Amino acid sequence: MKFLYGNLCNCFLLRIIAVSILLAFIYGGCSGGDGTVNPPPPPPSNINKLNVIILDAFIDANRQPVAMIRLEDENGNPLSIDDLDQINFIIARIVESGEYINYITRDQEGQTQATAERDGTFEEMDAGVFSYTFSTVLPENYNTGQTHTVAIYARRVIGSQEWISNATFDFVPNGGPVTEIRNIVVTEACNNCHDPLALHGGIRRATGVCITCHTTKIIDPDTGETVDQIDPQSGNNIGFKIMVHKIHRGEMLPSVEAGMPYFIVGFNGSVHDYSEVVFPQEIRNCTKCHTDQAVQNDAYKNDPTRAACGSCHDDVDFATATNHPTVQLTDNNCSGCHIPMSNTDFDISVTGAHTVPLRAKSLPGVNFEISDVRSAETGSTQVRPGEHAEVTFSMKTDAGEVITPDEMNSVSMVISGPTTDYFIQNYEGSGAIPGEDYFLRERGLTSAVGPDADGNFVYTFSGMIPTNASGTYAVGIEGRIQREVGGDNLILFETVNEAGQNVVRYFAVTDSVPVPRRMVVDNTTEDQFCNACHGTFSKDFSIHGNLRNNTEYCVMCHNPSADDIEVRPVPEGGTAITAAIDFKEMIHMIHTGENLSVKPYIIYGFGGSVHDFSNLLYPGNTSDCYTCHLANTNILNPGMGVLGDGVQASFFREFAKVDDENVVLDTFSTQPVIDACVSCHDNLGVNEAGNALTGVNHLGGAQPESACVECHAAGDPLGAAEVHLPALPPSERINRPEND
Repeated sequence: MKFLYGNLCNCFLLRIIAVSILLAFIYGGCSGGDGTVNPPPPPPSNINKLNVIILDAFIDANRQPVAMIRLEDENGNPLSIDDLDQINFIIARIVESGEYINYITRDQEGQTQATAERDGTFEEMDAGVFSYTFSTVLPENYNTGQTHTVAIYARRVIGSQEWISNATFDFVPNGGPVTEIRNIVVTEACNNCHDPLALHGGIRRATGVCITCHTTKIIDPDTGETVDQIDPQSGNNIGFKIMVHKIHRGEMLPSVEAGMPYFIVGFNGSVHDYSEVVFPQEIRNCTKCHTDQAVQNDAYKNDPTRAACGSCHDDVDFATATNHPTVQLTDNNCSGCHIPMSNTDFDISVTGAHTVPLRAKSLPGVNFEISDVRSAETGSTQVRPGEHAEVTFSMKTDAGEVITPDEMNSVSMVISGPTTDYFIQNYEGSGAIPGEDYFLRERGLTSAVGPDADGNFVYTFSGMIPTNASGTYAVGIEGRIQREVGGDNLILFETVNEAGQNVVRYFAVTDSVPVPRRMVVDNTTEDQFCNACHGTFSKDFSIHGNLRNNTEYCVMCHNPSADDIEVRPVPEGGTAITAAIDFKEMIHMIHTGENLSVKPYIIYGFGGSVHDFSNLLYPGNTSDCYTCHLANTNILNPGMGVLGDGVQASFFREFAKVDDENVVLDTFSTQPVIDACVSCHDNLGVNEAGNALTGVNHLGGAQPESACVECHAAGDPLGAAEVHLPALPPSERINRPEND
């Protein structure tokens, strides 16, 4: 989407998306508008400049906890307490319920809440080694045989960057071995999506620290009574297993669907409303968070509790048997009915009740293969301009049984080209004609011949390869079958659209051999790139009615010449401006979401459906390009990526309705390098022609697209890779620096 101001015939273009990426990219390098030279900022570092290590912990004779800690920098050099801007300490113990109870509390508007302290006593023992004696005194009757945990969170500020360290240490005060622990969800699991998990001003990043404060119960220091730990303003429990489940279910919580917002009031009265949070994949996938990296990774199914289950199923009242078959006043009987697993989908075992419908064992599967593309006229594997593509394909179940086209509820094949960059073309004749079809889609495939002995069908496209076509083209397939999952004595009956994973095959038109389109992102690799947050497309995450699930296929339609003109409404007697749906622009903008500078960002979809991404919250860090990008596909190198040969400008249009027909009044475009960058850095001004920066919010001044590579090429101080965050595995993201 673009924002136009002034007369549209003499408009200046301002492209939109957020500024959450490093300001270095925008404000550094080259010469300023006044001719001055802006010194490039130092590239961000992934080296941790603060490490807090807990060496030991014990309870002294005065019942005060003591922690022995070491402070060091990235090279192991000792740091002093004065080098830190903040360091806080927690002391908690694991009680009979298996949860923590924090010894340090505060009164929050009449409610007892857990907290941390920093008013104890430091003593320097050696260079970088300190003892910290808590100001908190444990009760006379504290249990010396329970696991106790010291948790620390600390911050060090260096220039414009903040460095964070979190640490925990388990011990038993009587000197016995640590046998009771709480390790159910690890930080690495959170950081698969969050990059990094950073809360309370970014200083608390490790789940091991979080759970020492965010407990479902707390002991009132005045009465000694164990009470729920409540946010007094909202009345919501802030225990980790309740709060985190409810946050991630967000808008799908039964209470939210019934009209009651889910929110928590935080520091200085800040209101955190999670009622619009959308979990980016199937919410029933418990193992997305409960990974085998955790020591107690099976706790969610082995030890079900009313608190944990009722956090997602918050329309259940166990005390009155509302939406539950029996009254349950304790957790003692939960596991009697809800056994861990039974190998049966949709029963009341924990895993059965959380069966992801499109992963049901009863589904037979849909699998596509395109084995050959030839010219219908010549039989050659080169399908020349003006000829028709003859495609050999198969559709089979997981067991290898043939699926015929008439069994499919929806099945289509698409041809698009050339692979240098797909764009608008007319497949009934010749020429690239803006306003006509930009890809060739043929539905149903009922004229396909077959199957043969191997289960293959042959389909001949009615549309021809354009007579002025060149290079390599691609053919892809999509399809789904409507099926019912569930059965007798099971708790769920549901109709699902089981789809096959899209398959793309390339064929030469004028090239001697097929040249595939460049690969920039990959959503077929398990637990990486798109799948890290979304899971497997068409199983854990659905778009376009579950039909589209492979980015290699998506870009055939979401190409630089595509916009939403066919479905975007036009004001009565007025005109409308389309949104480009070019993949590189659209995906950047969608994931920037709430950080967009100009809103709303709306794309109109099938049937005129409205998709407003203006409030979308991306859980990761948009500065880490490699969350989505394959290696080196985000850099500016001549001949690579958006600087490759034949890469097209992105189009959008002004149009009106005349006798229910779209009449294009003007066509605009943005050159590929500028388009890729300003789809995130949307506060940069772009000229009317879309081929240069105007200098607005760019201290390099007005620059043509051709000059981008002069400052931002790979290896330069302001290179695209150099000014964005380096890729880090989830285990290391806890130490990722933050900019002020």
